[in-house]
Amino acid sequence: MPANSDKQANVTEHVNDEMEMGPIQKYRQAMGAFSPSLRRLLLTMALIYIPGLGLIPVLQNLYRLRLGFDVQFIGLLVGLGQVVWAAAALPAGLLSNRIGLRNGLMLGIGLFGLGLALLLLVESRPESQWQAWLMGSQVVFWLGTALITVNVAPYVMAVTGEGERRYAFATFSATLPAMALVGSLVAGVLPGLLAGWLDLTLDQPAPYRLALWLGPVLSFGTLAILVRADPVHAARQYARQGRTARAPLALLAFFGLVVFLGAIGEGTVRIFFNVYLDMALGVAPAAIGSIMGLAQLLPIGAALAVPFLVARWGTGSALAASLLGAGLLFLPLAAVPLVWVTAVAYMGIIALVTLTATTRDMFGQELVLPRWRTSSQGVVVVGLALGWSLAGIAGGALITVSGFTALYCAGALAALLAAGLLAGYLRWAGIRPAAALE
Repeated sequence: MPANSDKQANVTEHVNDEMEMGPIQKYRQAMGAFSPSLRRLLLTMALIYIPGLGLIPVLQNLYRLRLGFDVQFIGLLVGLGQVVWAAAALPAGLLSNRIGLRNGLMLGIGLFGLGLALLLLVESRPESQWQAWLMGSQVVFWLGTALITVNVAPYVMAVTGEGERRYAFATFSATLPAMALVGSLVAGVLPGLLAGWLDLTLDQPAPYRLALWLGPVLSFGTLAILVRADPVHAARQYARQGRTARAPLALLAFFGLVVFLGAIGEGTVRIFFNVYLDMALGVAPAAIGSIMGLAQLLPIGAALAVPFLVARWGTGSALAASLLGAGLLFLPLAAVPLVWVTAVAYMGIIALVTLTATTRDMFGQELVLPRWRTSSQGVVVVGLALGWSLAGIAGGALITVSGFTALYCAGALAALLAAGLLAGYLRWAGIRPAAALE
């Protein structure tokens, strides 16, 4: 009992000290405590996010179209990638526990860059082999993506202390939309510049291929940054715990269900929002781009607010609140077909999705013993991949049969159900924020 009292007193004293500081001072203090390994990971992932969230989403399908492939085949490639991502997630976690989290990340980054490079080499093959080559490159790319996404959160947990951990997760989440914006801007101008310099046209595949080569270059270059980080051999570090603790299968299955339901809601807006603006509201393409571009700025602020929400409510409650807020914001999308209402609701949902992603990764890591952290993150990846896939497949059919109102009502229902299940679990488990110890 005395030991527990001392621990509670230390936590309470830490919370009180933080409450006396302003937000900027808190971030400065936390970032000053970031380890060299964490700083290397932050820089590595920032560089990976430029092609992963900027160049590739903007240019990859344009390149495939210029190669002569139709939308149906491109959709097949996207679906194949989601299946590989989901199927590889749990094995990727088990492999990384054996070889080390840093080595798992490096292997993932290498495969990520290799898969993209193979895509860009397709024109060197006979045209009869292009479809098979593109499918193979897609498998390699998404195997790498699975290794990256499974290892980032456990690695952050391993190289941070309690004081700076939530600030580290928030910094990662703020980096994501910021680098996505940078990558998108580069993707918007680079093909045109290359076409002008090389006397090409944008109807040819070459400008897009050359611009996309920035992805493999950045990917392979980051390996030199990450190789000097702490390897973090989770299987060795927590072997004693692993002998006495069984995998929390029921808990992981429940968490995966919550992630899956939240991903369905997120997928309905990420996949179909621009289609809704175009088909249902008749919004001009330039205005669609402006709305979606502005929506990428709000998540930066939302991510930076995570440490303060977690300190006040606890990680699980912050996750439940973000799911609840997103679910409620789906209702204006479903019920009010006005451009300004739709734009405001979309921006709010995207900001809350960022809160959801950050607190989801943190909560999944806190939910299990360190030995099972890669497994927990693997469950997150499986839930996301399956949820987004279902949103895309069923959402398209639902729009055809019942329209966009039914789509966004379904998204709201999925997000609200996820929030309700999580809130029920938190109440049953008696999980409270650190401030409740006062």
